[in-house]
This record gives sequence, structure tokens and C-alpha cells, in this order.
Amino acid sequence: MTASALLVGLIIVPLAGAVLTPVVGGRDGARACGWATLVMVVTSGIAAALVVHVAQVGPFSAYLGGWEPPYGIELRFDEFSASVAIICLLGLLAVVFSLRYAAHELPPVRIGTYYTLLLLNLTGMLGFVVTGDVFNLFVFMEILSLSGYALVAISGERTAEMAAFKYLVMGAVSSLLVLFAIGLLYALTGSLNMADISARLSGAAEAPAMLALALLTTGLMVKAALFPLHVWLPDAHAIAPSPVSALLSGLVVKTGLLGLIRVYQIYYGAKVLDLSALNTVLVWLGAISIVMGAFFAIFQEDIKMMLAYSTISNIGYIVMGLGLASQYGMIGATVHIFNHALIKATLFLGAGAIIYRTGYRNLTDLRGVGRSMPFTTAAISVGAISIVGMPPTAGFLCKWYIALGAVQAGHPVFGVALVFGALFIFVYYIRMVNSFYFQQPVHPEILEVKEAPLSMLVPILILAALCLVMGLLGRIPLSFIEPAVTRLLGTVGG
Repeated sequence: MTASALLVGLIIVPLAGAVLTPVVGGRDGARACGWATLVMVVTSGIAAALVVHVAQVGPFSAYLGGWEPPYGIELRFDEFSASVAIICLLGLLAVVFSLRYAAHELPPVRIGTYYTLLLLNLTGMLGFVVTGDVFNLFVFMEILSLSGYALVAISGERTAEMAAFKYLVMGAVSSLLVLFAIGLLYALTGSLNMADISARLSGAAEAPAMLALALLTTGLMVKAALFPLHVWLPDAHAIAPSPVSALLSGLVVKTGLLGLIRVYQIYYGAKVLDLSALNTVLVWLGAISIVMGAFFAIFQEDIKMMLAYSTISNIGYIVMGLGLASQYGMIGATVHIFNHALIKATLFLGAGAIIYRTGYRNLTDLRGVGRSMPFTTAAISVGAISIVGMPPTAGFLCKWYIALGAVQAGHPVFGVALVFGALFIFVYYIRMVNSFYFQQPVHPEILEVKEAPLSMLVPILILAALCLVMGLLGRIPLSFIEPAVTRLLGTVGG
């Protein structure tokens, strides 16, 4: 099968799987889970083949219906698109984790819908990453957003519905901003294809081009939950089912950041605007987000709420790295998009397993759980030291490269934000580990709970192992992303 056919199949397979889930699975949760697992195994195989192909031959495209751009729809796969491998891996593990979790947490009538929405959400993310035109970027963004709202509310509890409504309102604002920006770009260039827009935008008027840039950036940063546009995230991520929290925090918010990279590709290539002012704003917002997200996390007792605020902090690291517009900074930020997904999925799935077994969410109530669930809490501990950025874990190299990027860009002062953020993160994860291992239980029965079921434990342990592997073999993803960053920065002379 050709690379173009595989690229089309990357979207068609999970989309068709989502449509067929109610037919195949019905109300049988185990059958629906088995079907969704099969769909994700096939999709993961396609993603792996595409990543290997781009590593061997470089970026490539598929033209739907044989119509070349700008008239036809283009699917574009480059090194940044390699995030499809992480999307598929986390999607597969979240589906497997859901076998016991969904049956325990959701009404039986909603379990089939749950797997349908999961596959739709993953389809939206995959399409968002590989589309080559801005309108389909918007379409796939809406698919992942609408399915995300429904997944947050799927338990039917009032708190979940309120969190989903807040998410929907902020998401609607984001969507309107992005759609209006796309309309402006089409009015300026007469095209929707990203590469074609970049080529035609060079002769456009600066004011509308700047307005389109501002709208796109703001809309995407709402999706990414960058402080102070983060207000929807804590409730949505904390209240959603834990597999959904893992996808929202690990992947969905990253679509806003990958979208920002596409915006950079358009505008850096067009050379129509000086982006230094935008980069300065993003660096400062990133620094503030690092500190404020970690600061709010320190005061949380609810373990999932703590993890949610931690996401805001780490989004700040990525935005700062992109805004520095230096080679080291952008390489570190891009790889942190991938690595943070692994880390946060480890933490949210681990927290979900603990809540599943104990019924408790607060750190005080979870004292001593490390003695009865040693493998789950050990995996969470690996995720914790990784997100702090301690070597040799996946979090270290990314943050080190972002710090080097600050020096390379001539702004070493922003390294201070990295240090403060790491210190804050260290404090609240030490609280969690201390509660699990070194404090006497408030509820004696917590010492009697069993370890997580294998369908939950295996995905958690795989992710924890990857947190270590991606640290030990960190040079591989860094060198893989380097050519894409070099091409991007080369369009503006570095």
C-alpha cells in the first residue's frame, strides 16, 4: 500500500470504526471495547508506517480525489505530524484501560456511546494533525471538540454537565475566532491550502493579515488552555472519566499547540509580518503559565484537580519554547508536546486506577495507598519525577533544551521561570508521593484494597516505562524533529 493510501486510511479507519461501534458493540461493553481496540491497533499500525516513511523520505502529501491543491484537499505529513504515533498509542491504551473502568463508572446504556465518542475524538485529532488546508483544520478541530464536550458530560452527573458546559462555551469562542480568521485568510489569498496561503500572503495588506494572526493565535491558545485562557480546563479534566482526562490533558490541548506550529509555518513562509512581537507575548504568557499553573496545583487536595493544573504549567513550557523562536527552544517545545502526553497519561490513568479501587480522590483520604497498590503508585511516582524534569526521564531533555533555547535566543532570564516552575512542581508532587508512601492511613480499609486490574495496570506500566525510555533515548526524537524546526526557522533566516 502506498504512503498516500496509508495517509487517507489514518483518518478513514477510526472514523469508520466510530460509525460502526453502535452496530458491532450494541450495549455490550466488552464487545464495544474489543471492537474499539481492534480499530486502534489497525490505526496504530498505519501511524507507525507513516512515521517510518517520513523518517526515510521526508515530508509527503496525499491529494484526495486526484485533485492537486489549491483546488483539491491535501493531507500533509511531516515530522510534526509524527504526533499521530502518540495519539494512536494513547488512544489504544485508553481504550484498553476503559474495559473495566467504563463498566464501573458509566451507566450501561452509555458505554457504547462512550467508545464511539472516543474513536471520534481520536479521528478529530489525527485529521487535525495531517490536514493541509485551514478549513479542514477547523472541521477536525470541531470533531474533536464536540466529542470532547460529550465525553466530559457522559457520566450524566450534574457537576460533569456543568464542566462540559463551561468547556463548550470557551470552545465555542475559540471556534468562532479561528473560523473568522480562516475567512480573513481566504479573503486575502483566495485559497484555503496552507502552503498556497503562505505563498500568496506575502503580497497581502499587513493589517488584515495581522488580525487573522491574532485571531488564530488567541483561538488556538484557548484550545491549549494557556493561562489566563485556561478557565475551562481544571473542571473538565478533573471531572471527566480518567481515560478521557488522559486524552484531554495529554492530547486534546496539544492540538492548539500543533495548530500554532501550522500558523508559524504559514506566516514564517509568507514573510508578511514581523512575528517578534507575537513571540514576545507568547514567551511571557508561557512563563506566567508555568508559574501560575504550578502555584494553583500546590493548593489542590483532589488528585485529578492537581494534575489538571499541572497541565496548565506544562503548556506554558511548550508555549515559551515556541515563542523563543530559537532552534533549541522549538525542538525542546515540540518534543515536550509528545513526551508530556506520555507523562500526563501515566498520571491520569494511575489516578483513575486508584480512584477505581478506593473510591477516594483527595490526598488525605489516599494516605498509605502505596502499600496496597504498589505497582500503580510506583508508575505514578515515575510520572511525577518525569514531569518535574529529573534525569534520566522524558521530562528532563525537553526542559533542558527549552532552557538552552532561552540562552540561544538571548533571553536567559526566562530560565528563571523554568526553575521556579520546576520547584513548584516538585513541591506538589512530593506532597502526593508523601501521602501515598509515608503517612498513616486515615481510612484503615485502604490497606486492604487490591492492585488495579490487569486491563488498567498494563497500560499504566507501559506508559511509565516509556517515560523512562524516552528520557534514556531522548536524542532520537530530538534529532527526528530537528530537520522540521530547521526548515521552519530557515524561512526567516534562523
